[in-house]
Amino acid sequence: MNRPLLFLATFSALSHAADLPADKSMEIPESGKRPVVITGKSTLALPKHDLPEGYTLELAAASPLVTHPIMGCLDDKGRLFVGDAVGVNWNKAQLEKNPPNRVLMLEDTDNDGAYDKSTVFADKMTFPQGACWLNGSLYVGSPPSLWKLTDTDNDGVADKREEIVTGFEYTGNAADIHGPFLNPTNGRLYWCHGRKGHKVLQKDGEMVDESMACGIWSCQPDGKDVQWHSLGCGDNPVEVDFTREGDVIGVQNLYFSQPRGDTLMHWLYGGVYERADQMKAISHLPRTLDTMPVMYNFGHVAVSGCCFWNTYAYGKSATTNHFMVTHFNTQRLVRMELTREGATYKATENEFLKLHNPDIHLTDVMEDPRDGSLLLFDTGGWFRIGCPASLMAKSDLLGAVYRIKPKSPAMLAVKGPKVTIAKADINAQIKALASTDMHARRRVLESLVLNPPEDWARDEKADSTPEKLGEAVRRLMHEPLDPVLEHSVISAAQALNLLVVSLEDLQTEKDPTALRRMLVSFVPDDASSMNLCMEVAAKHLDSTDAALARVALRLVTEHPDADAGITPRLQKWLGEKTVSAARLHALEGYASALVAQPKTQQLVTAMLKHLSGEVRMTALQVLASSTSGAKNDAWLPVLDKQLTEAPTPLLLDAIKKLKTPHFDAALQSLAADTKRPLSIRLKALDAARNVKLTGDTFTMVKGVLADAASSAAAKIQAAGMIAAAPMTKEQVTELAPLFATLGPVELKTLLPLARKTKDAELGRTLASEIAKNPTIASQQESLYRTAFSDQPPEIFEGIIHPAYEKASEALELKKRQLSPLADKVGASGDVARGKAHFAAGKGTCIACHKIGEVGRAIGPDLSKIGAIRTERDLLESILFPSNTLARDYEAHIIETSDGQQTMGVIKSHTAEGLLVVDVAGQEKTVSHQSITGDTTLTMSLMPMGLDQTLPEAELLDLVAYLRSLR
Repeated sequence: MNRPLLFLATFSALSHAADLPADKSMEIPESGKRPVVITGKSTLALPKHDLPEGYTLELAAASPLVTHPIMGCLDDKGRLFVGDAVGVNWNKAQLEKNPPNRVLMLEDTDNDGAYDKSTVFADKMTFPQGACWLNGSLYVGSPPSLWKLTDTDNDGVADKREEIVTGFEYTGNAADIHGPFLNPTNGRLYWCHGRKGHKVLQKDGEMVDESMACGIWSCQPDGKDVQWHSLGCGDNPVEVDFTREGDVIGVQNLYFSQPRGDTLMHWLYGGVYERADQMKAISHLPRTLDTMPVMYNFGHVAVSGCCFWNTYAYGKSATTNHFMVTHFNTQRLVRMELTREGATYKATENEFLKLHNPDIHLTDVMEDPRDGSLLLFDTGGWFRIGCPASLMAKSDLLGAVYRIKPKSPAMLAVKGPKVTIAKADINAQIKALASTDMHARRRVLESLVLNPPEDWARDEKADSTPEKLGEAVRRLMHEPLDPVLEHSVISAAQALNLLVVSLEDLQTEKDPTALRRMLVSFVPDDASSMNLCMEVAAKHLDSTDAALARVALRLVTEHPDADAGITPRLQKWLGEKTVSAARLHALEGYASALVAQPKTQQLVTAMLKHLSGEVRMTALQVLASSTSGAKNDAWLPVLDKQLTEAPTPLLLDAIKKLKTPHFDAALQSLAADTKRPLSIRLKALDAARNVKLTGDTFTMVKGVLADAASSAAAKIQAAGMIAAAPMTKEQVTELAPLFATLGPVELKTLLPLARKTKDAELGRTLASEIAKNPTIASQQESLYRTAFSDQPPEIFEGIIHPAYEKASEALELKKRQLSPLADKVGASGDVARGKAHFAAGKGTCIACHKIGEVGRAIGPDLSKIGAIRTERDLLESILFPSNTLARDYEAHIIETSDGQQTMGVIKSHTAEGLLVVDVAGQEKTVSHQSITGDTTLTMSLMPMGLDQTLPEAELLDLVAYLRSLR
């Protein structure tokens, strides 16, 4: 059966952190009430929109046929099933007391592309966010379950409901169950679930998983063999679709949290996806990699629907897939070009449709295989408790279904070859594992995870045996692998277990990369083998191979007997006058993980007393980063002495984490000492347990923010203190005028004050000042929405939102220029002219970058930049430098005890201090002892607007030159 006929589209998921209270009323709006059957064409003016040449936007359905459509799927007769909301924002208890929503069946009786008949196929649904037509039934995801709905008497209404899988928690904010979706390659149903909690059982009662992890799930159409495909820590995976070979591609909301980021994912089987602030959700799961690969980060746009557009033929490329993604928050539909890269895909974003109406909220997109058109779903303005764009429920703003059609007949996209490997054909699998095709390798490894050869017949006379297959997988552990293939190798090794990695292999392997992979792959089958594995890992805690040391540390600290068995070994390291950098790193990681354990606390005490300043600093790092609340009286006198001798920022951070009044008198005295650097005085005040921001202390901290001469680091510190302290209405009133002039970092830090403010008039004042701030667009819109969520909606809607829209429109215009500009590079960009422009300093690139011997090495060297960046990537780096900040090139503000500050990039850490390259290109070593503050900025030293310093033609020449550097 053709997969697009079964494709479903689901509702977008939004920010858990920004949940708003549910409606108090249990009344359904008049607009949500309707008869079972409605006939007639819809009429609705098309919104203003931008589409590429050659495409048109048409109305497919609107009121009264649909009210607030949130999903869709086509059956094998061309009927469109639509999950339709009645326009209420209810919580779980309200939804279950009186399930208000429904699934509609739309028919186009005259085959003109617009629907003219609407039937309530199933009513009394909690929140239907997905559907799939299969074998005469409609499968619907409506929390807490996956349902099978069947119309047995063909009257257009489902009269049979079966709950095939259940156990998925929800709150009503849409970050819950979405789907299902049919994977044609294996016949399984897949669905998504947010980080709301689940307890999932097989039909026979066997536990599959119980945790708070979000994830991608699958089962057979009868509800049997339930599996998790991928689990993770993000808020809400929304939808998935499948490549011709069965790869699972989908969108995830809030995969990243600081800053927020919504992503495009290649969901790998068995993948456990991390997020630093939610690691408890996956603590019970086996992990292959510390950092799982992410295909693309959209930023915080609230990704919603997605699908492959199989009939889109762009350049007739056999290696390019086109994946469409809707953005709930920005009224955009983007086309992602997916091209093979290693064992996965590289994604390039292209805006396809922009709708110029902020009350439109796109929730899904699907392909109609009959003509290659796209059906696009707008749910209207009703949803607010999970929506990042509005504080007001606008149930009177009804949604619609649109159709995007090519003006000329659709062309079938060219397909790449399909890779098939027989499940039990060991020879074929071994051969494929040696292939240069990384995708072929990955698929064989995935098949081994799904079908390990445990029960295969063994024929010692045969050319190939399961043992030889294990050898083939083990050989891969010695090869260079991208993260996707590395995950697949480790997953396969875990499934094959001793066929691939034995204890003897762990004890004899010399290659650090292979040993690291083997340690993760080894699955102990009893306490003895687990202890022996820990012994091997412990020997490599101080490995000079950072990746091996990191894995060894994780394995050791996860062992229940590590504090008793391993800590004494590390204590012996402290018998040396100096401790190597590798051992310092291991001590920090080990002590941080186990600081609540008794022997590890003794280890920290010894580190605090050590003769080496580096060891003492490492102990302070452990205390400063602790989240366990661990305390030990033996630490106090040592810290007292250090506070008297050298009150460094790190020491004050460590004292703050201990949360004890023991140091308050000394800290108060330090804060009052005007001879001390302001940053130290602020940190001392911040570290005190019982000192409040009142009187003189409040005046001092507020004065730092108000004084234009204050350093950026001091202002950031002051903003953090104010945000953390309880504020009176009078204090917030005093602070309000500062919101018009705060820098981006301080503005983000202080925004939560608005949410703490319950007084509407004061809230209006804060909003008015923020609206004046020229950096208002530096923050994500959802942060403002959350900050003002307890205020009357008109404050956000009438003051903040218009100012934000105006400020961000210029940025959006630039973003829309990226793809057209990139297309012009090949046509009109001249490499020779671009080289001359760079050497002449046009665009000021030469001020911070080197190509060969030309330029200055403040930012990344560009000598081979064309090998890893496309034309569009390069343009984005120029137009939006902070969006593509290269790792290890973050800007730092370094403050020293003489009151000076240096802003630049840290090039290296030496025994003498930090080697910093400032914005003028000058290298400067700042001694460790003199540093009183080090603030990392989440912005590039390269300013925005450099593209405005040269004509478009010269910009294109420059990009063409950079692209040629390989």
